[in-house]
Amino acid sequence: MNRIFISYRSSDGKKDADRLCADLSRLYGEDQVFFDKQDLRGGHSWRSAIMAALGTRPVVLLLVTPDLLGMAHPEGGRRIDRDDDPIRGEVLTAQTHGATIIPLLTEGVLMPATADIPAPLRFLKESHALKLRTEDWADDLDKIVVDLASHGIHPLAKHQDKNGPVRRSWLQRMQRGFTWIGGIFVGLVVIGLLVPEDEEGAVPTPAPLVSPTPTPTPVPGQGIRDVSGLWWSIDENNRRLRVQFTVSNGAIQLQTDPFPVSWYPKWQTYATSVRAQGFIVNDVRYIGQGVLTDVMGVPRIEIPFQAITGDGRGPMDTGSVVLTASADGRELTGQLWSNGEQAETPLRLVRNP
Repeated sequence: MNRIFISYRSSDGKKDADRLCADLSRLYGEDQVFFDKQDLRGGHSWRSAIMAALGTRPVVLLLVTPDLLGMAHPEGGRRIDRDDDPIRGEVLTAQTHGATIIPLLTEGVLMPATADIPAPLRFLKESHALKLRTEDWADDLDKIVVDLASHGIHPLAKHQDKNGPVRRSWLQRMQRGFTWIGGIFVGLVVIGLLVPEDEEGAVPTPAPLVSPTPTPTPVPGQGIRDVSGLWWSIDENNRRLRVQFTVSNGAIQLQTDPFPVSWYPKWQTYATSVRAQGFIVNDVRYIGQGVLTDVMGVPRIEIPFQAITGDGRGPMDTGSVVLTASADGRELTGQLWSNGEQAETPLRLVRNP
């Protein structure tokens, strides 16, 4: 079953789509990627085949190129404005079937203004766009891989153990000063990922860890300083927010306490914008699962995350966190990257006493 669907305007997106398909097929397996060039067999209706693939609710990677909206129709006007436009049909069908749509901004392209997008497709402005640039292809591909992981789509095991794009991306991020991943954990801090202490100073009991798989029992003797347990994330205003790490066999899970959207402008704005659509968001929390590594004796945490509602709906945002432990193991510092904001934020966590 195809879990990744590549949608593009063939007039100017074919080259990038070809390259993206080749890379994703190598990482995930050809059967996981739907690409019309290789998946439409002779004698099959292209529209029927595409609609069938979209019915499986894959993650749709929509290549945003100049012709996506700008291509003219022979009879006048733009193709995207016509009901028979294949790209329009793919995107609307994907939305109807509940698929996740991720716009990929190709070289030199910005997310189109709302006024330039046909009204039925304006929900794309709420999607978390990523970049797919020719000059930064490897880095951008790595971020796509991280985002796909947040939707439960992971590379084949053989690519998780080698210095392929997934491994290379983490090293590059750390070597570049935790640049793009910064937004995520600061999001935990700035966005309010953790619940602060109550007025009497008591530490609230953490909510049960939410994870797609049961949390395994930690195994001692991994050769990595223990980072499991409760931590406090402290933002620039000295607000304390609680996060919990659970570690087992090199894997690490993250959860934060729910926090009210009213605490942070970003989430208050988001809650207001989706309320008209009947989606009520009162609180937000973060969950994720990644890897804990030991680099020359220093623990490093690398976690793709999802922002969900307190009752588990979402994701409303995705991103990644990278943290490094201090020499005494009492502090974690790094960066958080938010795909929704396309921004990074520095992070600082201290051990819960």
